[in-house]
Amino acid sequence: MFGLSCNDDLDIDVPEPDDKIIIDGWIEQNKRATVMLTANSPYFSGIDSASLRNLVLTRAKVTIDDGEESEILILRKNEIYFPPYIYQSNRITGEIGKTYTVTAEYGGKIAWASTIITEPVNIDTVFFELAAGEDSLGIIQLEFTDPLDLKNYYRIFTKREGKDEKFNSTLAMAFDDKYFPGGKAEFALFRAPSSYIQEDEDDNYFRLGDTVVIKLCTISKEHFNFWNSYQEEILNVANPFAASLTEVVSNVEGDGLGVWGGYGASYDTVYTLR
Repeated sequence: MFGLSCNDDLDIDVPEPDDKIIIDGWIEQNKRATVMLTANSPYFSGIDSASLRNLVLTRAKVTIDDGEESEILILRKNEIYFPPYIYQSNRITGEIGKTYTVTAEYGGKIAWASTIITEPVNIDTVFFELAAGEDSLGIIQLEFTDPLDLKNYYRIFTKREGKDEKFNSTLAMAFDDKYFPGGKAEFALFRAPSSYIQEDEDDNYFRLGDTVVIKLCTISKEHFNFWNSYQEEILNVANPFAASLTEVVSNVEGDGLGVWGGYGASYDTVYTLR
């Protein structure tokens, strides 16, 4: 015979994490490098806009190297990002086919990552389509041709003129060409939240009267691995019946985590008219 009892005072000793530099950075052809830096926080700590501001690293040394020259990035305040502090290059801008290495140093810790800007793919067609049963809300249909004999990885962003301050990812954060290798790709674009930390009162549709700039980006496999795993984690967290068995795949080495990615970007504009 045996008995079971419950203990309401269960105490789990969760060790404090090692200090890490969290990198969120990118570089696009003909544009300056942009890097956001934060410290990591314990797994069970609360994360909101106030706590995230306290994690921002504003006294770090951030360097970019393109194999020919290097430059120390300058810290700037920019309210279109959250937290509103970014490190940017001045001289070095992105070039297609070039590899860029970013290094961040803070508090005796060093983190680094490398990325390449891949060849862009042009947009063939983009148009607005009303959603079923709606008279003003709809989606954007996008078509492009995936290059033959290449394994390709993509991200898509949208920006509504007069409504969005920056380009935001579509609801599908990243995808590869396994379903359309070397063929015509067709996508229905839904808007994703502009932030998963701050409240977003808008929905996932576009509206009649919107002017929307579409940015189709090619990315490297390592860059894709981060966003694909991050997307899976977001979906698992939102599903109470799913266990989070995945780990976000970082391409940052040393004392850091996060992502540093290159974008080969092409643009088009759609006017949401009937």
